Amino acid sequence: MDNLIILIIGLTIVIIYTIYRVSFWRKRIRIETKEAQDAVSSSFKELREKIEKNVEMLDNKPGLSKEEKEIRDRLQEALDKSENIIRKEIDDIEKEID
Repeated sequence: MDNLIILIIGLTIVIIYTIYRVSFWRKRIRIETKEAQDAVSSSFKELREKIEKNVEMLDNKPGLSKEEKEIRDRLQEALDKSENIIRKEIDDIEKEID
């Protein structure tokens, strides 16, 4: 009978410790995901500003060629697609954590 009580107490301790570790792990993943999301957002904001500044430079330049306009548009499109893909992946990670 004493062995059964010791076994139950031991299992209870293991279960509580496991729950604590999983909770701690999930909290750290949430923090890291938030930090990654903030870093991605600020990086894309900075990239977008640089592209817009360079595009403005091109736009102010007389005789902007058709190829330059296409390059500008492709850069903006690539940036938008990349940002959407990364945001989707971060959202997927957050859904898995919750």
